[in-house]
Amino acid sequence: MKATGSDSINRKPPNYLALKLAAGISALLVVGYLGISAYAGHTLSTPKQSFDPLQASVFVVPPQEVEFRTSDNLEIKGWFIPAKTTDKVLILVHGLNSSRTLELAGKFPEFGSAMNQKGFSILMIDLRGHGQSTPSRFTFGITERRDVIAAADWLKTKGFKPQKIGVLGVSMGSAAVIGAAANDPDIGAVVTDSGYAEVYPVIQQHWHSASGLPEIFLPSTMLFGHLWTGHDPISSKPVQEIGRISPRPVLIIHSAIDPYTPVDNARQLKAAYPLAEYWETQAKTHPESYNTNPKIYVDKVADFYNRSLK
Repeated sequence: MKATGSDSINRKPPNYLALKLAAGISALLVVGYLGISAYAGHTLSTPKQSFDPLQASVFVVPPQEVEFRTSDNLEIKGWFIPAKTTDKVLILVHGLNSSRTLELAGKFPEFGSAMNQKGFSILMIDLRGHGQSTPSRFTFGITERRDVIAAADWLKTKGFKPQKIGVLGVSMGSAAVIGAAANDPDIGAVVTDSGYAEVYPVIQQHWHSASGLPEIFLPSTMLFGHLWTGHDPISSKPVQEIGRISPRPVLIIHSAIDPYTPVDNARQLKAAYPLAEYWETQAKTHPESYNTNPKIYVDKVADFYNRSLK
């Protein structure tokens, strides 16, 4: 049937104004979404730099202020506390938004001093972007491992022998020391405290509380985080690297009731490296196993290093 003249007259023309308005609103929403994601990626990849110089008073002998450069030319600062009777040395590595003075709720220097009194030389460092080290974005252990490797290299210039160097990392520091040991055979033994197996599930778990944004912004923020840092944060997967430390000794410490990084992370790390020693505590917060019982913690960690750094 042919259309009549009246059909042509009654057909409504397209509402171009409504289409333009819809397109404009859609464009604004996309720009807003990307803008918020870019800002979140910028903000959330920039760590807090905090440092308390008064914490140096915890040590029996004042620590030596040291500095050295990483393979990508960032300056790392730290404290070195020599021991009198041993050739074993430990690198102590804090977590995100902390420092050598603030980790373990401000008890990291106390722990370092206790380990020094157990006979170990101690090197406590500020990771890039933290404490007194060069400002930098963080990458959940991907680039921070370079700081740990640089610390081990610095110790070797001071006469410490390969395999006499132990590392201990807390939270994100655990990812850094696992990555460092997986790539540097001169690191003799590893302790991880409250570390994650893969970072992305932890990010998902805490996304809203950390960012204040709904989860729809998470994928795009991760993309912008990649652009800001040059590294994909999702690729931080210590569980895929810990096996490369073999056959060197590893001790995994984690609270069975850690509310921030669930204990399943530690169990995954243990499963990926069955030779690792494993210790679950009952610390109520993250990462507080040391503060729950300092003497037991120090004795256990010291015993591990004494057996491992031969």
